[in-house]
Amino acid sequence: MPPSQPPTTLDFVEFRRPDELGVLIIRWTRPVSAAELQQSYEAALTVARPAAVRYWLADSRGRGPASEDDTHWVLTQFIPRVATSLRGRIYLAFLVSAAQLSPEEQQTGSPMVLSDLAHVRLFATEEAALHWLHSRQHLHSA
Repeated sequence: MPPSQPPTTLDFVEFRRPDELGVLIIRWTRPVSAAELQQSYEAALTVARPAAVRYWLADSRGRGPASEDDTHWVLTQFIPRVATSLRGRIYLAFLVSAAQLSPEEQQTGSPMVLSDLAHVRLFATEEAALHWLHSRQHLHSA
C-alpha cells in the first residue's frame, strides 16, 4: 500500500505518513515566516487527523530557526489543540543541527517538553529520532 498522501500542498513544507512507520514526517524545504510556520503545523494536523497519528518527526533543519514567539505558539497553543484533536499525548521529535546538542543528546535526544499533553525531544539524526518515536509507540501498544 503506498504511503498516505497529504490533502494539502504547501510549497515550503513536505509531509509523509508512511503507513508502516505510524509516524508523520514533516520537512521544511526553505526558511519560513511565522505565518508559514503556523500554516505548516495546521496542515500537519490535517494530515495526521484521519489516522490519529500522534507520533511526529519534524525536520526543522531546512526551515531556519524559530523565534521565541513561534516556539511559544507551538508549545502553548498548537500542541494542546493537537492532543485534544488526536485524543492523546503527542510525541514530537525535532531534527536540529548537531551543533545544538551535546554528543550524548545527539543519540538520546534532548528533552524539551514532558507533560500530559506532549513529549518533545530534539535530535541530530533521523535514525535516533525514529528510534525514540518507535520506542514510545511500543511502550504504549504493550
